Amino acid sequence: MFLRPDGLLAKRSRADRDLRPEAELMRHLRAHGVPVPRVEEAHRTELVMEYVPGPRMSQELDARPWRAAALGRQLAELHRGLDEVPAPDFVPGEGGLLHLDLHPGNVVLGPEGPVVVDWADAARGDRRVDVALSWLAVAVAPLRPLRRWARGRLVRSLLDGVGGEVRQAMPAAARIRLARRQRDAAEVAAVTRLVRRCTG
Repeated sequence: MFLRPDGLLAKRSRADRDLRPEAELMRHLRAHGVPVPRVEEAHRTELVMEYVPGPRMSQELDARPWRAAALGRQLAELHRGLDEVPAPDFVPGEGGLLHLDLHPGNVVLGPEGPVVVDWADAARGDRRVDVALSWLAVAVAPLRPLRRWARGRLVRSLLDGVGGEVRQAMPAAARIRLARRQRDAAEVAAVTRLVRRCTG
């Protein structure tokens, strides 16, 4: 991605992936009230959208760990919003709409509130899996002790806002995360421990 001279953000295709479906999904989401960047232009190999200024939620958590609970509530609210959005037919799979990578690094805290970015992996399926993936992404990141405390508060706040059934979806979320790319032994162990906590 790069910022153009006109202030818009341009995303270039990797591996010749067609970016037009992602643009169409973002327009669909915006029409249903989900905070995503406004699409300006969409071509096969380039997607041009508004630039949303502000820190990523992950950066805010690192800089102001005392805001962890509030950030967790924001993440839960974003998931609840997705619960209400009808999944368009062109998105692969069956069921509700899943971002599949909705972690604090993909939430920009813009001037008008949090904005969700990077919809490249979106699919349809069990909405609980999407929340479990968010939990998993936060839970297994290597952090210093103080940041681990903040992470725990964020996760508790997230789960309080979405309900307890998410635990049942953790095995499926773990399979998705581990299948995406090669993970180091420490992360695999952390994922395995969390699955056991949720299913034991």
